[in-house]
Amino acid sequence: MNNHADKVTCTLLCMGMCLVWYTLTVIVSALPGYSVLAETGMLMPLLCAVEFSALVPLYRWYSSRYANIPIGTFSWRQAVLFSVLLLGLIASQSFYLQQESWTGGQFGEGRSKVILFSLAVVLLAPVFEEILFRGFVMQGLLLWAPKQRLACALLTSIGFAAMHTQYTHFQTLIALIALSLLLCYARLLSGGLRLPIFLHMLNNLIGVSPWLWITLTQ
Repeated sequence: MNNHADKVTCTLLCMGMCLVWYTLTVIVSALPGYSVLAETGMLMPLLCAVEFSALVPLYRWYSSRYANIPIGTFSWRQAVLFSVLLLGLIASQSFYLQQESWTGGQFGEGRSKVILFSLAVVLLAPVFEEILFRGFVMQGLLLWAPKQRLACALLTSIGFAAMHTQYTHFQTLIALIALSLLLCYARLLSGGLRLPIFLHMLNNLIGVSPWLWITLTQ
């Protein structure tokens, strides 16, 4: 994209998508029954459903006009390679991560709440988060610094980690930055969002699998 006006327009649109995401988060957090939603385990499913319903159509609208954030193709060879890298990254985290209480506190009571939470974070959250960060945020940076891919990926990853305000330990933020860098590399290598979405889903599935296992085997 060489036209300066197009670059400015795309950058403003990318910033606008971030504003949409932030506004939706604020609106949900301001709902009168916010505390009840959190206590009953319905907050995350609702938030994911709202943001998914907004960002996916906006991404499709953007993609119909601009080709710089493609969904890409899916290569099983790349998927296997990056899955191994992801598993290695997760394994390395066992040496420094501290236990976070947030995830376990989101389930509420009952098997259905655990399943609903898991579906939200495994199927919905990876899609709109990849659209937002590996899509709009990263592309907004690459438009102005196309030769500084590492710097763009690092800035994207810092923003991705900062977005997860529910976590309290510094080690968790480091782990999120490392995960995001892997997802950024997957996006750059594959040429689209399909591979990072798959990896993000796999990461979240591994994260909730202990609670799913306990719930489904009781």
